[in-house]
Amino acid sequence: MSPPDRRSSERVRYRFSPLERRGVIAGWRGGQIASVAGGLVVGVLAVRSRPSLEGVAVALAGLGVGLTLAFWPVRGLTGEQWLPLVVRWTWSGTWGGRRQHAPGPLSGHLATADPDRSSALGVDVRPARSSRHGPGHRSVFEGVKVERVPLAVDPGAPDVGVVLDSRARTATAVLAVRGHSFALLGPSDQDARIAGWARMLSSMAREGSAVHRVQWIETCLPDDGRAVRRYWTDHAVVDADGAVGRSYRALMDEAAPVTRRHQVVVGLTVDTARSGRSMRAAGGGLAGLGQILSREVHALRRALEGADVPVDGVLGPRALCRLIHDASAPLAPPGPLESPTEDGGPDQRAADTRAGTVGRQQSRGAPRSRPGVASPLQPPSSWPWPMAIEPMWDAVHTDGTWHTTFWISEWPRVDVTPDFLGPLLFSPVRRSVSMVMEPVSPSRAARQVAQARTADLADGELRRRGGFLVTARHAREREGVESRDVELADGHAQYRFSGYVTVSSDTRSELTAACALIEQAAGQSGVELRLLYGAQDAAFACSLPLGRGLS
Repeated sequence: MSPPDRRSSERVRYRFSPLERRGVIAGWRGGQIASVAGGLVVGVLAVRSRPSLEGVAVALAGLGVGLTLAFWPVRGLTGEQWLPLVVRWTWSGTWGGRRQHAPGPLSGHLATADPDRSSALGVDVRPARSSRHGPGHRSVFEGVKVERVPLAVDPGAPDVGVVLDSRARTATAVLAVRGHSFALLGPSDQDARIAGWARMLSSMAREGSAVHRVQWIETCLPDDGRAVRRYWTDHAVVDADGAVGRSYRALMDEAAPVTRRHQVVVGLTVDTARSGRSMRAAGGGLAGLGQILSREVHALRRALEGADVPVDGVLGPRALCRLIHDASAPLAPPGPLESPTEDGGPDQRAADTRAGTVGRQQSRGAPRSRPGVASPLQPPSSWPWPMAIEPMWDAVHTDGTWHTTFWISEWPRVDVTPDFLGPLLFSPVRRSVSMVMEPVSPSRAARQVAQARTADLADGELRRRGGFLVTARHAREREGVESRDVELADGHAQYRFSGYVTVSSDTRSELTAACALIEQAAGQSGVELRLLYGAQDAAFACSLPLGRGLS
């Protein structure tokens, strides 16, 4: 994204560079070259084997097929791009179907007789660790688990929940944040918030940083108006039984069917392989990981608060499991409205937030387990992921919920204001918007820009000699690379980023209607969505706080 355009005296506007599609030769991808070369080979062989009109017809047909596969787009992809996807999808369903099952039921539990722990039966029940899965293919969540990790910043602080991905060798901690009605702020306030967010991102794109990726997830869930009523109860400054109070309560009752609950979390992912030496110096294992995460999470929290983004706290294991579980579970029907005293009121909720238990609160009369013993009311900490995953060509079915994930393939081509995503973020459907960002160190960014400029010069010279057309898109891509070079020289940080939108629904028919609404909202925001055909299970994982979504 280019620096703000200040030509307008009213608003600061931002410009996104087009997605770079640099090829191997003159902008041609390897698959395009292979398709055209294959068509030429078929044509030459046909003419040499049968030098007749029939052979010429076969040669022309082969060349036409090769050109079609190379250049004819279908839903944004050419044939040579569709071919490996279709082959992989067909092969995955050849043996045993595509359904994936959680390993928990087949792994069982381990029981140890210990009268000093657990329940009155004197049995300590723990999930058995096993990598074996049930029938079907390997789950996209294999090797991923939630662990309790102590943070070293405050010795008295409770442990936090961390998502450990053994396959990607990453660890992710999640912070719950709150907004300040960004869409209702004035232009100067919005610009100040954006500048603060940019400073926060710049602080993590430094040489030797342990931060691997930063991810924010904004989720919209249907609500029965409970959150609005609770906010009114906690912050009302007028008499609830007065005329104004009664009018406002009536307005809340009427708006309850269309009320939506928004929650925003920020995930910070560190690369355990790259930080291995620092972890070993800090004691190794979870203790060493806690040292690394403590430093980075504390810095991120201070930077967010400096950008006027309130942080409720770092999610504990239970709250993190609940966050992951709710993303794939069917939407539970709302229960009776809780009064402020049933969950301890705002003071108790603030204490629970500081303790890292952001999420659904236990009722005051619910039984509580002793330390070290799992409570039956807690979400499954060993496997909060879906118990069954059945990927379809254009959707994925997790337990009792349907999901469809889109990739934001193109950002606005015109100058936009900071609130350009408003129509998408305020769309009245159950969905989540995820942005995965990877900081690029200054030295690596300089090398990448130098390589890109060299490739552009070579590509331009090749096009000039071959008589190929230089389109406006190629010119914009070259301008984008040049602007990145200027930004790096001015000391700005560089990030790789990718956005995903996941739509969820209880039925397949409702999912289709919700996807149509999301595509319409995306068009109003100026972004282009592309459905990730044949990879919906892996795409759904990009909407969870795992730090996935970039190669």
